[in-house]
Amino acid sequence: MTETIPFSKLREQSEDTFELVVAASKRAGQINNLRTAKYPLPTLTEDQEETFEETPEEEEMVNWDKMEKPVTSAVNEMLAGKVSYRYREEAKETVAEEMDIDLQE
Repeated sequence: MTETIPFSKLREQSEDTFELVVAASKRAGQINNLRTAKYPLPTLTEDQEETFEETPEEEEMVNWDKMEKPVTSAVNEMLAGKVSYRYREEAKETVAEEMDIDLQE
């Protein structure tokens, strides 16, 4: 059964929806990369043939369908306050240069 994520609780953390979406998507990418590193998918080289003689053991197989999706995990982490984000200074300067704005603080 699927659960509805309380988006209003996310809005309490920031008024900028785009900011929340970008932070959640970056965290989801990190989660996906960690899972791929932990459970690498089998690959074939050019000289190997795909054969079905060996079946992986049940212990080795990962049921990807039952795992929580990376985006859901990222949003739940944001709701729990486990994710923090900040702006990089270079990004501000790059945007200012593109828009031809002088940032004097």
